[in-house]
Amino acid sequence: MTTRFLSLICAMAALPSAAAAQRPARLTVLADSVSPGERVRVAVAVDHGPGQSAVFPDVPAGSAETAPLVSFGDAEAFSVTRLPPVVRGSIRTDSAVYEVAVFAVDTARVGPIPVRLAVGRDTVSAASGVVVLPVRSLIRGGDTTPAPLGPPDDFPGLLPVWLALGALALVLAGVGAWLFLRWKRRARPALPRTEPFPEATAALDALPESPTERALGAREALRVYLARRLGLPALESTTDEIDAALAHDARVPSDARDATRRVLALADLVAYAGIAPSPARADEAATEARTAVGAVEAHLLEAERAAAASVPAPPPASAPPPSALRPPPSAS
Repeated sequence: MTTRFLSLICAMAALPSAAAAQRPARLTVLADSVSPGERVRVAVAVDHGPGQSAVFPDVPAGSAETAPLVSFGDAEAFSVTRLPPVVRGSIRTDSAVYEVAVFAVDTARVGPIPVRLAVGRDTVSAASGVVVLPVRSLIRGGDTTPAPLGPPDDFPGLLPVWLALGALALVLAGVGAWLFLRWKRRARPALPRTEPFPEATAALDALPESPTERALGAREALRVYLARRLGLPALESTTDEIDAALAHDARVPSDARDATRRVLALADLVAYAGIAPSPARADEAATEARTAVGAVEAHLLEAERAAAASVPAPPPASAPPPSALRPPPSAS
């Protein structure tokens, strides 16, 4: 009789603990709505009797970057904070706060959170309930109905491409023609150049009728002849420099020097002073230029003939030596 009474007393003492063990965990979302990806806090609490301990799901550190997330329905947990227990008589309340985010449309189900109560080596489930949250749309205001398809965009025309290709072809053709003409000019054999005296007389014969151009042409023909025949820098020298060079050159007669000075002096007045010569004066300059060229050429030819005459002629190669013409001595 005594044994049965003690068993009844233990059973009655254990009733509050057993009832607390079967009570589900309370789930509270600290927000009335949520946007996709927005982080909110979710609190879970469980009441149990003495001698029991609550075990909440753990969230590994860095789970958002390296490990799979802990999911509670449509919510994904990023961290958890365990709160100190609260004791009220024989009831102890354990709680934890999770930081979660939802990625759902329209509504999101948060929970259940699997909480377990450990009694010695045994565990009892005390999972939480489920909270349904409205999900706010990220599109603000206006009509969200997609617009109807419009006409396709115009494909760009090929006219700019063809113009660019045409310009490129013209450039390549021009470069090719320039290279061909340059090669042909180099490959063309050089024509033999006319001797200085015939070239000078031909230029003087072809002088224009204009007095100004006739005087300048006579100067140009005379300077080219002096440069080619005597080797003087007559094309880039002034009138005074040419006159000084002719004065020290024994190959130039005095009359040729005087005629040259008069032709160059008249041409300087025409070229630099803007004086227009009379037709008679232009004809006189042409005649004096011809006289100077003829006098220098005649003097040089005479000097060349004299130099050639003063050189003794070599004996013929086939002529026998004088000793070979003597008769052999007679034998005595």
